[in-house]
Amino acid sequence: MDKKYKKILKDFQSDGNRSAEEDFARTLSENNLARLFFINENEAFTDGVNIVVDPAKDELYADRSALDRIGAYLGWPAVTLADPWNALSIITRAQTIHECLHLLYSDFPGRQTSDPKCDTKNKKRVMGMISNIIEDAYIEAAGCSVYDHMEFYLRFGRVARLFANNPSEGTVAKTLGDLAGDPTSSDENESDAETKKTNARLLLDFLNYMGTFLLYPMVIQNDPDSGFAEYVRDTKQLFLDGSIAPSPEARYGYASRIFDRIAHLIPDDTEPLPEQPLRKLLGGVKTHEGGAALPSDPRKGRMQTVTARLFTALDGGKKPDAVPTEQLMRAVREFAQRKDTALKQESYNGTYISIPASEYDCSVLHKDIRINESRPKINFNLQKAYRNIYNQYRSVIHSYNRRFSRLLNVDPPQREEKQLFGSAVSSRYLGDPKKRYWYRDLPERDVPDIAVLLLIDGSGSMSGERRTAAMHAAVILHEVLSAQGIAHAVAEHRTVFDAPEIDVNVLIGFHGRKEEKLNLMQLDAYGENRDGLALFWAERYIGRNAQNDERLIIVLSDGAPAHGIDGYYPPVSVRDTADAVRKITKRGTNIIGISLDLPGEFDCYDSLADIYPNLVGCSDLDRLTGQILSVVAKMLK
Repeated sequence: MDKKYKKILKDFQSDGNRSAEEDFARTLSENNLARLFFINENEAFTDGVNIVVDPAKDELYADRSALDRIGAYLGWPAVTLADPWNALSIITRAQTIHECLHLLYSDFPGRQTSDPKCDTKNKKRVMGMISNIIEDAYIEAAGCSVYDHMEFYLRFGRVARLFANNPSEGTVAKTLGDLAGDPTSSDENESDAETKKTNARLLLDFLNYMGTFLLYPMVIQNDPDSGFAEYVRDTKQLFLDGSIAPSPEARYGYASRIFDRIAHLIPDDTEPLPEQPLRKLLGGVKTHEGGAALPSDPRKGRMQTVTARLFTALDGGKKPDAVPTEQLMRAVREFAQRKDTALKQESYNGTYISIPASEYDCSVLHKDIRINESRPKINFNLQKAYRNIYNQYRSVIHSYNRRFSRLLNVDPPQREEKQLFGSAVSSRYLGDPKKRYWYRDLPERDVPDIAVLLLIDGSGSMSGERRTAAMHAAVILHEVLSAQGIAHAVAEHRTVFDAPEIDVNVLIGFHGRKEEKLNLMQLDAYGENRDGLALFWAERYIGRNAQNDERLIIVLSDGAPAHGIDGYYPPVSVRDTADAVRKITKRGTNIIGISLDLPGEFDCYDSLADIYPNLVGCSDLDRLTGQILSVVAKMLK
């Protein structure tokens, strides 16, 4: 493959882009725990929990000739597949949709894994293949019936398998002529055709024929070989009826009846099944063959009546082809935005600036100190850690979201009816004998336009339980404030012992990237702290980056400031920080301190009481999140 295409594939398979596709899969599959993985192994499948897709399957995205033929066959505008990134996006989305539909409507594990009649490996595999053909046809019919703007992806996924020039398993090259309406004959000569095939070969030819019949009705097939023509006649209607049966149990019943008809052709396990052509036709069979890592708890597919098939009408007639130009163009725009985001994420290495304290109107104590402000490079490997915390506190997050939603809508516009005087007359009360037919409108109370900065003490004494509690609280705070559209940022600060500088690490910036939330997993604890200067940095940062009427700095700390430079220890550091709090508060930025004490201890609270007039004591770290959110809630009232 050309280096250019390898580079495009590498950029596309960035973890940020994978995460975006995973978010789509979770929404469609209605399973927030579903995981999606990119691989380069020419297969796509789901095991009932995880989804595996291969954006580069058959190297189709780099096959200009095949993409042009696919687009022409589907009647798509040329621009749709012109960019290899768009091709990768559509190939991936088609696979994701297909596997999500299996998660919704198919049983996991497949019923053949526990069916008494499937008492050998080959029998299980054959039953899995029959079920796969029927399930694939059904879930794509369900996708067309239930969801808007999905059919063109499913049609692409089917047609693409026929046009790929680099098929991963077997070949369907002979169908290309059939798609154009010119049936082609087998390459076998007459004597070969008369050669008696083994039962295994006959069985797979039958399944390949029926898979093409059900899943690729646009392919004009030759009459079935005489060796399996009777099986085609006996089972064709079973395949059709099974593909629209509303329940997994009913569909498996049809698969079982088909199995009974051809069971005598199944060889014992000593003879391998030559199933590569069928694998290619189906795009792989791992989802149903029972070889994937299946979920520990069985999952039952939901019932759904279908009202449409993918390529044909329910009665088997030809379905009119409609090119969804508007939907396609919307998808192209979405993928262009995703491309731009992914490339920016790949090239983003964080930021760093160093600011002399002399730029701030702080105490002369800090005149030789520098502030190193940085924003870290986003580490997408931290997604699992963040998701684990989110899942742990999901109910807490939802609870606070409901509370904040009520709070933000606490005073909608109201009308007082049945008044003796007011601004207008209400006709419904004109018959009131006491003449209380006036009403007046009460204005809505504005929700404060607020920006919140959570400033976390990152010194070494915060290690252990305090660091963990601060990290979890920051995650919950971010999720809640994001859901409510409240501007916020999270930063940690520390000094490096005897160095004349403080480090401020902006983990989440105001109006920052969505992915910055992963930086919260990098919250650390080492060094010392110089809170007086850190607060002047926080005041300027929130003022320059959040143009809000109300500004709130919430300081998490576990003790009085201390820095080994120029004797910045209590009581000097306490007095300096208290002066900073008074000065900043007087200029209009609210500051609230939260002291982090261990159970039964009050040392931290006592040491910070002389600094913060508004101080919240926290001696139970499990309650830290609630206390922080309560502080924000009070500001909104």
